[in-house]
Amino acid sequence: MAASILKGALPKSAEGVRASKELIACSDEDYEEKAVRLGAEYVYRGHRASGRLSEMRRLLYESRWTSPLFDTRRWVRDLEEAYGIAWGKWVRGEGGDVWLESHAVRPSGGEVG
Repeated sequence: MAASILKGALPKSAEGVRASKELIACSDEDYEEKAVRLGAEYVYRGHRASGRLSEMRRLLYESRWTSPLFDTRRWVRDLEEAYGIAWGKWVRGEGGDVWLESHAVRPSGGEVG
């Protein structure tokens, strides 16, 4: 789950892909290795930090204006739409998951629609 949130926050560029590969771990050991490496390279010179972690923080900070993760209006609109669909299903006595047709991606990775 955290990997999908991170990918949603990063820009859809070569630099964003590189950052996701450097941050998303496939095991506990991989997570620890990545954390130690990024922490060891993070150096303060005066009040400024340098190192790859600092570069990735800047990348995330700058991408917040174009990232779907930070698009609050769309998120609220999608949440309200999902509530409406869920309520309609409950009223009709139906069960099942709610998929927003406009940009939903199923857990299998395939797009809906």
